[in-house]
Amino acid sequence: MNPKRRNVTFLVTTFLAASAVTGMATSAQAAPQACTYQAAHLPVPEGVESGSVTATGGAGVYAGEVQFPGDDALEHAVLWTNGKLTDLGPAAGADYDLYISDVNSAGTVVGHGAKITSVVEGWPNVSWFPVRSRDGKLEQLPVPAGSHDLQTRAVTENGDIYGDGYGADPNYREVYMWPAARPGTVVKLSGFPKGSRVEGVDTDGTVAVTAEDDAKGTWRPYLWKNGTAKQLPIPAGAAHAQVTGISNGNVIGDALTSSFARSAVVWNKDGKATALPNGQGTSAINSQGLILGSNKRLVASLWQMTASVGAAPSDGELTALADDGSLAGAKARPGADYPRFPAVWRCG
Repeated sequence: MNPKRRNVTFLVTTFLAASAVTGMATSAQAAPQACTYQAAHLPVPEGVESGSVTATGGAGVYAGEVQFPGDDALEHAVLWTNGKLTDLGPAAGADYDLYISDVNSAGTVVGHGAKITSVVEGWPNVSWFPVRSRDGKLEQLPVPAGSHDLQTRAVTENGDIYGDGYGADPNYREVYMWPAARPGTVVKLSGFPKGSRVEGVDTDGTVAVTAEDDAKGTWRPYLWKNGTAKQLPIPAGAAHAQVTGISNGNVIGDALTSSFARSAVVWNKDGKATALPNGQGTSAINSQGLILGSNKRLVASLWQMTASVGAAPSDGELTALADDGSLAGAKARPGADYPRFPAVWRCG
């Protein structure tokens, strides 16, 4: 499942064959052990022109998308299990776009496809719909009557799928679940604040959300469990805050000023917010407390909870972080800067 990543890509511009990450203590916490990451490409279907890993289920399980040549070619979802490739094809019913948001250790892939609803001055308007993998392909998940633009965000180890979208009120997102115990059904969950966007689901069922109220101009971080939502404290000096991930009770996010300038923050299991040293934004956290984000210079970086680890690998795009500390995303093939193809960085 994916309490570990947010749908943010850290784009790195400097090409290096591998990046040494050195421990650097910036708090009372002990300095993390240095690590040298080595990148390896994953297999892809024949004929693809680019692609990326966008989610990890741990233990060698990854998922993402690949693109084929041609303006009308649809993106395919791909699952990798211990190096074995499964081409899941395009999202059934999609005619524009596809995004893979999560995968669990069993290889259940979830995401959302886009269908063009209109074209205005040459630009398409699209509506998103939720999909999941079954029997080697993607199938649409049910959508409640009157709801639209539903996007999946996470799939748990038992197969429950969480997402959000719009219902009767077009101004505020609502939270939905597709329960594994009742295939073919969808439930609108209660107890969430208005405008909740799902950012991750922890192993104990805690759902982390950001409540966006555009009318009031506020963003608020919340944790929801068993029908009740509790707001996380806004970090000192911030006007707003957003969640970007949750794992093992620790929550990452961004403290936001009144103008929505951001800085990286982590809330520990007690709900205490601490700024990440030199952190600009956060993207993913694993169960060991390793955090992927960007520093103030927008360089992809790592932290071990509140202690800086240093720069992350700089030879590609990093989109996912596994519990074993491996990173995943996309990397150009030897001798080139573009296009990029699905890759994994493991600690050597």
